[in-house]
Amino acid sequence: MDIEDGVADLHIHTKASDGTNTVDERIEQAKDRGLDAIAITDHDAISESLTERVTHRDGVKLISGVEIRADVFDTKVEILGYFVDPTEETLRGTLAQARQFRRDRNETMVKNLAETTGLDLSYDEMRERADGNLGRPQMAERLVDDGVVDSIGEAFEKYLGTDGDAYAPMKRLPAPRVIDAIQAASGIASLAHPGRIRSDRVPEMVMELVESGLDAIEVCYPYDASGGPDAYADVGIEDAAALKTEYDLLETGGSDCHGPDSGKFRIGDVRVTDDVLSELRQEADL
Repeated sequence: MDIEDGVADLHIHTKASDGTNTVDERIEQAKDRGLDAIAITDHDAISESLTERVTHRDGVKLISGVEIRADVFDTKVEILGYFVDPTEETLRGTLAQARQFRRDRNETMVKNLAETTGLDLSYDEMRERADGNLGRPQMAERLVDDGVVDSIGEAFEKYLGTDGDAYAPMKRLPAPRVIDAIQAASGIASLAHPGRIRSDRVPEMVMELVESGLDAIEVCYPYDASGGPDAYADVGIEDAAALKTEYDLLETGGSDCHGPDSGKFRIGDVRVTDDVLSELRQEADL
């Protein structure tokens, strides 16, 4: 799809999780890029400024969304939720559990870092330094700032990556529970960027998710099977489109924008058409 045909970026993060901008700043960026609509899809959280399933602000449709880590076949996947009711209790409880898993993992990794590097580190201090959104990127920045490593990449290679000395795995919610929670909040559940799943069983995983009620699959995203270090599975954009057709799923897509200072794409670099957005709204009964 030519970018000129796209009207909506449906995969955007803010400071509510690991993005570098607020919702209001995202709206201004969307206007600058000529977008009609954006979906805010923070990790395991919904920004407090999102109070309805969809609103209009300064000429931009603002869709309340979320991205939740889940487990299929002992493998991490991420499920996007669109047009969710931010006040729905089942979803709120599910997100609280996901955030607790994240906190438990972060506490363990900070402890491991202190032991392996000799730095005087505490979880509370590092979380405050990260404005409440602590993750491995912020831990890596601390290691660079304290001179333990020379770069973010080195921090991940030596300490924070899956083979690093301080790494700790994170628990994940079962995918059926995540899908159920999104749908309990009147939302649409979509599999995020299948090309980033670390598995050679992605088609089987999609079938498993469909049996659990999956509504959609992200077809347009920045990670292709041949597209560099962020592409893990042998699943390209065309493969994702084929899975959409095979299982009669809806289509979603977006830039996975984390912000201008994150190194992860610019808002509006990946878009979906008005027809795609209309089909999603119809499914959401909006």
